[in-house]
Formats: sequence, C-alpha cells, structure tokens
Amino acid sequence: MVLKMNKQNTVGIIAILIIIGTVGYSLLNVYALDQLELGGRDNLFRFFSFNTIDGKINVCNNSFFPANFNELDIAIYFEEKLLGTYIINSASISPYSVLESNGKYVSDSMEYSQTLFMHFDHLFSESDTTIRIDPRKMNVVTHFQTTIIGIPYSVSEKYTAFDFWNMLNDGENTTC
Repeated sequence: MVLKMNKQNTVGIIAILIIIGTVGYSLLNVYALDQLELGGRDNLFRFFSFNTIDGKINVCNNSFFPANFNELDIAIYFEEKLLGTYIINSASISPYSVLESNGKYVSDSMEYSQTLFMHFDHLFSESDTTIRIDPRKMNVVTHFQTTIIGIPYSVSEKYTAFDFWNMLNDGENTTC
C-alpha cells in the first residue's frame, strides 16, 4: 500500500513539473517576443520595398531565450483604414541572433499602397518636402502571434509611420 502511494505521488509530482515547465516555457517565449527588435536590411528600410522582391526586414532576438511565433503581421493603416499587411510566417529565432524575414505584403489595393508608400518614403527621407499628405494619418501595428499551452496569444505594438520608419532605419536600434 505504501508503495502505491509513493508511485502516485511520484506521478503527480512529474505531472506538476511538466505543467509548470510547459507554462514557464510559454511565458518565457512571450517575454522573448516582447523583446524582439525590428530593423531594415543593412539599416535601409523603405515602405515601398514591402511590395517588391526585396521586401525583407530583420527580426533581432536580443534576449537569453529563443523566440517562436506562428505569424508576424505588420498592419499598415492610413486614415484609420487597413491599407495592407506584411505577413511573415512562423519562425524560431535563437537567442542573440537575427532572422532575415521573407514576408509577403497583402493589400486590396496595391496601387494605392505603392503610391502612398512612395510619397511617405520620400517625405521621411527628406528627399521631397513638398508632399502634402499628412504622415500622422498613417500608423503601423505589429502583431506577433503565438500560443500559450495551445491558447492563441498576440504581442502587439503600435507606431506612427514615421517612428516605425525611423526604427527600421536606425542602425543602433537592434543590439544583435
């Protein structure tokens, strides 16, 4: 009888450790996702490049833990309406490493997106200051989608278009 109790206690302790380990690993992944930094390839980012073959960005994991996500969506809004979404499929990024993403931009109106992106790129790079489109009307929201014990979870951040553009073009933004 004593042997059965010990066996049950051992199984119970192992089950509890597995549950704690799984939840702990998921929470560490959420922490790592929150620490990810985005940057342009060679510190050069243009919104217009989302539509081209060179539409890659770097995702830097500067934490002690690996970061895993099911999908990264970079949603771009203009005048509170969704302009388009840059989608990066699932990835796993080792600690202190960089993933050069290969995403795809999806929009209901590619021509409208391209036109706005071209104008904003010229405005933000100060190559054309005569542009009359208000840059405060464009926002960018990043969504890292993952799961915690099978439950969907999203780590999101909202930026102005100018802040997002500067962040991806700042070589000192990423620490990897």
